[in-house]
Amino acid sequence: MPKSRPKLTIKLNLLRPQSNPEKLPLKLIRWLLYSGRYIFILVNALVLIAFGARFKLDGDLASKKEAIEEQIPYIESLKLYEILIRETQLKLSTIEGTKKSSLDWSAILKKIADQTPLGVKIIGINIGKDVGTATIRITGQTQLNSDLTNFITGLKEESTFSEVTLIGVGLEQGVIKFTINASSKLGGSRGI
Repeated sequence: MPKSRPKLTIKLNLLRPQSNPEKLPLKLIRWLLYSGRYIFILVNALVLIAFGARFKLDGDLASKKEAIEEQIPYIESLKLYEILIRETQLKLSTIEGTKKSSLDWSAILKKIADQTPLGVKIIGINIGKDVGTATIRITGQTQLNSDLTNFITGLKEESTFSEVTLIGVGLEQGVIKFTINASSKLGGSRGI
């Protein structure tokens, strides 16, 4: 008779016991025992990495400090140049401020000369500075009334001058004497 095969039986319990559930502290202990070794290994690895990095960074810091200390005498030798450069920058900024707040005298006088007819003789020019503007007072004389009119009209048409007004006029021995006031902005069209 043939041999009978042994029966293979598998007992599989797919249901957890409902009557005795695991308690939370027991689950926590099992989790710590299972994953705690990985956490321990990870923490130790981080400590070793930090320890090694500290040695490397301390070495880098010491080498940088030595490099800086080597440069100190050179930097101290440049102190006089730094003082000279700062003084020069202060002078340049002072010059720039003065140019911006002053009038371009040569340009103003040239524009007045360009507008002056041949029959007009300028006796004096006074220039006073106000906030942001310069007040120009021109005194002169002429033989002809038309020359005075042309002079005032020319100054009014010039864009550099504003508020051109005749403030005084008189006749002495056949000569017309006059005084004109005008304004001009400071700093004009000039740059550094």
